[in-house]
Amino acid sequence: MNVLVSFEIKFKTNRERLIGILKHFAFKRIQENLYFGDIDYDELFMMQTDIMENIREYDSIIMIPICQSCYDKTNTFGRNLSFVEDLYRIF
Repeated sequence: MNVLVSFEIKFKTNRERLIGILKHFAFKRIQENLYFGDIDYDELFMMQTDIMENIREYDSIIMIPICQSCYDKTNTFGRNLSFVEDLYRIF
């Protein structure tokens, strides 16, 4: 399943910890606080558990699942997004 993750994290160390979790699950950066990944339900549950252990009361994280049909209808305007990093899931 495709998932968008957007966040607003107050402290740098917490932000770096969250980005580390997202990169571990092969999420790719779209914008500064917006990441995209293709993940299955078990991995999503594991990622959510990791995030819940690290979130603070003043942090805000939203995960938006996108079905494949909706993802296929995605339009990109302006510069084309190309992900430099080719990350792999390591378990």
